[in-house]
Amino acid sequence: MRGSLKLFTWLGIPVHLHWTFGLIFLLPLWESYSKNLELTDTLWLFGLYISLFGCVLLHEYGHALTARRYGVNTQDIILTPIGGIARLERMPEKPVQEFFVAIAGPMVNVVIAFLLLGLGKLIFAGDNWDMFTWFLGQYLRMDEGGTPPIDLEELGALHSGLLLFLPPLVAVNIGLVVFNLIPAFPMDGGRIFRALLAMQLGRVRATLWATRLGQTIAVMFIFIGISGMWNMGITLSFIGFFVFITARTENAMVRLDDLLRRFKASDLMRPQFTRLNSNDWMQTPIALLQQGLERHFLVFTMDGRLSGVLEESDIIAALKKGDISAEISQYAHPTVKVVPSGQDLQYVYHLLMQRGSAIVGVADDGELIGVIDQTGLQNFLRLNTN
Repeated sequence: MRGSLKLFTWLGIPVHLHWTFGLIFLLPLWESYSKNLELTDTLWLFGLYISLFGCVLLHEYGHALTARRYGVNTQDIILTPIGGIARLERMPEKPVQEFFVAIAGPMVNVVIAFLLLGLGKLIFAGDNWDMFTWFLGQYLRMDEGGTPPIDLEELGALHSGLLLFLPPLVAVNIGLVVFNLIPAFPMDGGRIFRALLAMQLGRVRATLWATRLGQTIAVMFIFIGISGMWNMGITLSFIGFFVFITARTENAMVRLDDLLRRFKASDLMRPQFTRLNSNDWMQTPIALLQQGLERHFLVFTMDGRLSGVLEESDIIAALKKGDISAEISQYAHPTVKVVPSGQDLQYVYHLLMQRGSAIVGVADDGELIGVIDQTGLQNFLRLNTN
């Protein structure tokens, strides 16, 4: 993803850090400055924030590894100031699979919370457990008042440090579970809601209803944020805006996906197209580009074999160089995609709009019968979407 730095690859999935992630460290710096904390306390805050995002990273791996079980790969995981994003190549088509992929992330945080509670129980056995639960209650209620049942100095430096470290981690993981299960599509809870609806309504109608609910909740987030009803209002407003926009975008993509599935390559292909010979001069495609409507061309050898594709950008490059007497083979790309006539347009869309192919051939029983290019697909979408 543009603007991100690759940190490492784990379990075959690259992990990137978005450039805005550095903004998150302004919070501990500001808290340290405003409360006049010592260096050790400031370093503790930084360590806590890093640990929190370690839990967020494991949450995203929960999504990614569950999706892998259903044959869906993950492009990468990106850490941002408001959380992580596991960029799956696609969502599983079966509602029950999407349900498990969506719920896997929060379940990872449930496991982390129980493990941390177990660790706390081992470390703070006996009367000290009351101290641990008191601090955990403070973080869960976001309440800084009250007096601890035991003086921290009596516990020693190690135990007091762990007491200030483990409870907030437990609280944050509990908070991640609760927050992510809010049915605000496309958050985890919204995807779970969409998956459950899709079992009865189908994917398109389920997405529409999940989107409407998600955008309603997003507006509530924005209102609460700007009204100052919560001390992290700016973050909540930003999340609300993000949810509102991404919900609308995903709804449009699901509707587009449904449309593309209803048509085949043969419905859109152009049977009449210009065939260029690989040993022709570039003067020929230059003239065709200037005088005709075709922007990209398939290239053939002298014996009629498909050998590559010549794109508009290649023709313009030759024109700017004045290289009109060069053979087409010098500018053509050897890689060209050919799809069967019965192939649904969803895959054609993937090749043209996502993989960057300028033109694809359409074949029937091994014989090339037409082409589909980006311009033709875009015209089709303009006519069939609103």
